[in-house]
Amino acid sequence: MLIYTLPRRREQGRMTTMRRDDYVPEQLQLGEDVDAARLRRAWRNVIQALLPRVPLSSRRYLEAITLAGIEGDQVRLQLDSAFGRNWIQQRYQRDLQELLSQQLGFPVSVALIGEDAAQPAEPAPAVVAPAPTPPPSLAYPTPEFNPNFTFETFVVGRSNRLAHAAALAVAQGASNRYNPLFIYSAPGLGKTHLLHAVGQAYLQRIPNARVVYVSGEEFLRSYVQATRQQKADEFRERYRPVQLWLVDDVQFIAGKERTQEEFFHIFNMLHGAGRQLVMTSDKAPRDLIGVEERLRSRFEMGLCADIAPPDLETRIAILMNKAERDGVLLPLGIAEFIADKIQSNIRVLEGVLTRLIAQSSITGEPLSLELAAQALHAYLVNAQPRAPQTPTLERVLRIVCEELGVPQEELTGNSRRGEVVQARQIATFLAREATGESWTRIAEALGRNDHTTVLHAYKQAEQRLRTDPRLQERIQRLRQRVEC
Repeated sequence: MLIYTLPRRREQGRMTTMRRDDYVPEQLQLGEDVDAARLRRAWRNVIQALLPRVPLSSRRYLEAITLAGIEGDQVRLQLDSAFGRNWIQQRYQRDLQELLSQQLGFPVSVALIGEDAAQPAEPAPAVVAPAPTPPPSLAYPTPEFNPNFTFETFVVGRSNRLAHAAALAVAQGASNRYNPLFIYSAPGLGKTHLLHAVGQAYLQRIPNARVVYVSGEEFLRSYVQATRQQKADEFRERYRPVQLWLVDDVQFIAGKERTQEEFFHIFNMLHGAGRQLVMTSDKAPRDLIGVEERLRSRFEMGLCADIAPPDLETRIAILMNKAERDGVLLPLGIAEFIADKIQSNIRVLEGVLTRLIAQSSITGEPLSLELAAQALHAYLVNAQPRAPQTPTLERVLRIVCEELGVPQEELTGNSRRGEVVQARQIATFLAREATGESWTRIAEALGRNDHTTVLHAYKQAEQRLRTDPRLQERIQRLRQRVEC
């Protein structure tokens, strides 16, 4: 029931009732009196004056307001959306009061009420109030991160160094320039691992922080459900207190217009408030087909970091790292054998190792190349271990050149470049240890005229091995390759 009480004005020091003929007549609607028509006209003029100042995406809140009436100097406006009421009170409460006062000819206050409001709500203060904290029932629970996905267990190589460094900086709060941080790669290369690592490190630094981790698919499903239940405003309100928003596989919202609209508003709300956003995708923002340009441009506002497939050394390190975490001593030759067959997916790489360890544990067989081949076969990788080859000087020189990136003609020539000299020392040491050939034969293979030259190179390599763990690892890896 609409309530209209004639307002009063001051006239020569006393209050008098406003006469209906003080206002320009308004065309009455069926069942409407002059006071209601006057208020309706005033509200129409206010909306026409205010809408041009409001962003197109947010005008729906003002347009959804209906007049609930006026009592004394308080105008009651009805808007069923709690989020919309809060949004208007923060941004346009004062404008509404001033414009309505101008239109009606006397000062008024504005009260925003919901559909089930029995009594007029208290008018919001003229000063913009901070947004209220949503009730606990609306807040997202603390994410359950995978405890194995941390920065400590992430193997860093050339292919992922930038993404790792940026993620670590975000987690430590070392840089606000990476906002959003957008990590992209083909599946199975460590995007989710980094996302979980960021979340866990962030919570270690700020234990009570509001962190939300959600996949693009889960965001889509939750928004559709909220829309069906007519709780879209509450859905967005749940994100307001978030300090760190982690979105995995954001490409799932491609082609979903209404979901992208909601994602856009939440992105703007959090980013505008200085909250940190980290997102992953299987493609770079510019390559996301079906995603609106305004979203793609926002994804590129901060830092975009890609993760490329890992090189052989990184893949071997990943396997050795996982085996160590599982308490298993993995021979380097087996790690290299698996890493050579699985080149583009870390999940599959680790899955093969998990299966290998499980087979060895169940059957009691020791880890071997044959058992590794069976594990690879389960992942549809046809791999048969090569029969051990008799090490030869030619094989040693070829593998050393491949591993160290030195042309064989330089290795056997007269080059004195530092990297060639070191490669020659390693080749000499490995040739003697793996083949047992004489110093004369080794000297001939390396293009040396005097066997004392290779003997000196051997002793230099032997001396370096005592204090250089990296050289020890390299010699061990080369020997495994030579003897496989």
